[in-house]
Amino acid sequence: MHRPPKLSHLALLAVSFAGLHAIGLLLFRAQATLVTYPFLVLAPLAGFAGCCWRIVAEEPESRSSWILLAAGLFLWTCGIFLSAWEDLLQHIPQSAAWFSDFSFFLYGVPVLLAISSASAKQNIPFFVWMDTAQALLTGFLFYVSVFSVMPFAATPLEPISSTTLVLLYNAENVILAAAATLRLLAQPRGHERRFYAILFCFLWIYAIAAGVYNNWAASNDGHTLMDLLIDLPFLYLAVAAVAPRTLREESERTPHKQTLALFIENVSPIFYTVALLALSISLMRQHFSAGTVGIFTALVVYAIRSTTLQGRYIRVQRELHEAHDRLEQMALTDALTNTANRRRFDAALALEWNRAIRNRYPLALLLVDIDYFKMLNDRYGHPAGDRCLVSVALALQSALPRSGDLLARYGGEEFAAILPATDESGARMVARTMQEAVHSLKIRNETSTGPFVTVSVGVAVFDSPQSAVPELIEAADQALYRAKQGGRNRIEATAQCDFLRDGTH
Repeated sequence: MHRPPKLSHLALLAVSFAGLHAIGLLLFRAQATLVTYPFLVLAPLAGFAGCCWRIVAEEPESRSSWILLAAGLFLWTCGIFLSAWEDLLQHIPQSAAWFSDFSFFLYGVPVLLAISSASAKQNIPFFVWMDTAQALLTGFLFYVSVFSVMPFAATPLEPISSTTLVLLYNAENVILAAAATLRLLAQPRGHERRFYAILFCFLWIYAIAAGVYNNWAASNDGHTLMDLLIDLPFLYLAVAAVAPRTLREESERTPHKQTLALFIENVSPIFYTVALLALSISLMRQHFSAGTVGIFTALVVYAIRSTTLQGRYIRVQRELHEAHDRLEQMALTDALTNTANRRRFDAALALEWNRAIRNRYPLALLLVDIDYFKMLNDRYGHPAGDRCLVSVALALQSALPRSGDLLARYGGEEFAAILPATDESGARMVARTMQEAVHSLKIRNETSTGPFVTVSVGVAVFDSPQSAVPELIEAADQALYRAKQGGRNRIEATAQCDFLRDGTH
């Protein structure tokens, strides 16, 4: 980041520039035209240089608006340079429209794009290029509509009254200033707010100064101290662009102003398309080729934008659904063991219970407890305990033969397995497979059950339609208690099933 110079130094330079311009006009009144044009060219160049400085100083994602404003100032500088060439060498009256007017007209196009451009986070580069193309074409066709001739063509321009010309320029300036005001009211944050605040002041100073100067120049010839009015907005912009940032520029955006900003960003491209289409239709008779190109461009841009946005909307919706599914999966999964958590277990057990009643199938529940887990934690530390839980969970999961079976972390070192359509013998078989899988891990934990980690399993089987889910859980818990009381590393079962059907393990 470049360090900005002091504001007082910048203001002194601006005042000195305006003072030199005034002194030159007062001392060399006979050569006022030769004296004033260097200042009239240097003033917008100073504003352009200030924007370029800000482009370099800003973060990459905040540069696009400054680049557009710099492009507008470059067009304005080209316009005043052409105006000097027309005035000094071609001796064209100021009231006549000429090549310079094309640059002055186009100056507003990138400025309007800067006002209506989306925020850096919502920007789509391809859309920016499309908007730029149709905005430039709209400015081109508007020039043709006003002057009834192609710019830079061999055909001489048809003269229009100075009053009409002044009215057009003043209308353009006021529209730009009003648009900047509306965008500032949307209150963007941080760097964006700084840009729109500077642009707001610049465009209103320019609109007022240009309005006074244009009305005076329409009825007067020659160059006087009135030329200083042209310097003012560009000198302000040069100073403001380079000046240090203030804390007030970091204000937050309120919800209703955020909605206004989104409305402006979304409506602006449609405005370009509608304006381009209307101008193209109105020019079809006089300039068929230009009108046809304009209509074709407007339709193509609208079609591409609509298709792209629709595709983007579908993609975003799909990503949102996928993200929702991932979040839902995370909400139902134990973070450590990657098995189902207690919330998912409760929902699954209620579902399988109702299905068992409806289909008259048995339902088995296994509660699995790691024997002497506290002793392992105390002896080897909690990281070792966590690794043990993860390994045991994988082993228990591998012991479930069907995809419809569910393993969940019931709490602490306890796991639960829901086995739909499983009788007591099938449940015992799964429990033995679990014990063998855990023992094969050979996780060290010297206890009364042996040198390695073991598990105790309590088995309960759905017993009657009159029972309830809590009774099944209570039965499995009692069976697990008996297994632990009986010396651990055991399987105990509680089963009172009135109706068994096919489909068991």
